[in-house]
Amino acid sequence: MRANETRKRRVEATFERCIKPHVSGETVLDVGCVAHDSEKRHDEAWLHELVVRAAGDALGVDVLEDELADLEAAGYDVVHGDAQDLALGETFDVIVVGELIEHLVDFDGLLRSIDDHLADGGEVIITTPNAMAVHWTALRLLDQEFVNSGHTCWFDATTVTQLLERYGFEPVEITYVGDCRLTLADPLQVGGWLCERILPDRVGKSTLAVVARRDDE
Repeated sequence: MRANETRKRRVEATFERCIKPHVSGETVLDVGCVAHDSEKRHDEAWLHELVVRAAGDALGVDVLEDELADLEAAGYDVVHGDAQDLALGETFDVIVVGELIEHLVDFDGLLRSIDDHLADGGEVIITTPNAMAVHWTALRLLDQEFVNSGHTCWFDATTVTQLLERYGFEPVEITYVGDCRLTLADPLQVGGWLCERILPDRVGKSTLAVVARRDDE
């Protein structure tokens, strides 16, 4: 398990809208492929499984060796590696960095690793919690634990764009996804669900997804 995650988000919503159209039939590297809560990957949607089903060929990479061994035994094509210092010796049509960048500290290493492993004309897809979402702020004000205690930082569209552009990538698609679950057992989740449907996307939706390509100009 990567870290404590107290409020589950609907991974399948982000995948269907922002990732599947780009990975279908392509060679894909899924960076950070182990589920946040690996013990529950059989019980709920898990990004790497969704990628494997859609891609022409998919390789998963992660730093968590024990979990990778379990995935390999289950038939998945996975390899051990640090997202911040990859050297796999191959390139991919699409690189997916799903719900990972907010756990890292070395963005220089991450972006250089992406550049080294992305095929010409390829795309990188980054998804991350949207720092501008109003209900995240509400949870802070209420002193509630939320999302994931393993986060090192928060991103919005401006900061992700700035980071990508500094490393020669041009964002070509920026999408906000409403992925809060409507569950009456958690009134705060209900509040998030309402925010996502009432407020403008930039400040209402929980998840930010950015698709980028190399800027060749």
